[in-house]
Amino acid sequence: MTDTPVEESFFQIIHCYHQYAAREGDVETLSLEELSALLMDNVPRFMGALGRKEPYYISELFRAADKNKDNQICFEEFLYVLGKLVKDYHMQYHQQLSAHYCAQHGLY
Repeated sequence: MTDTPVEESFFQIIHCYHQYAAREGDVETLSLEELSALLMDNVPRFMGALGRKEPYYISELFRAADKNKDNQICFEEFLYVLGKLVKDYHMQYHQQLSAHYCAQHGLY
């Protein structure tokens, strides 16, 4: 039986986390630099859009996720990062839908 698209997405996220965590220091955690590289390499358009509006987005996201303040993001803390990103992506999705609806109906 093949994986569903969501199951494949889960695997890809976990695999991506471990690829970037293994780049330096502790192979089970992400540094700020590793998290930044992971996000900029894997969601560049989304991060680019945020970067123009919020230049300190990644460092603030890292700080908020680092619950034990060890300057590393373990996988559990990474789940917070994913949740925040998905929430922000969801907001962007609704803004795009709204803009598309307004454009279609001459509401600008």
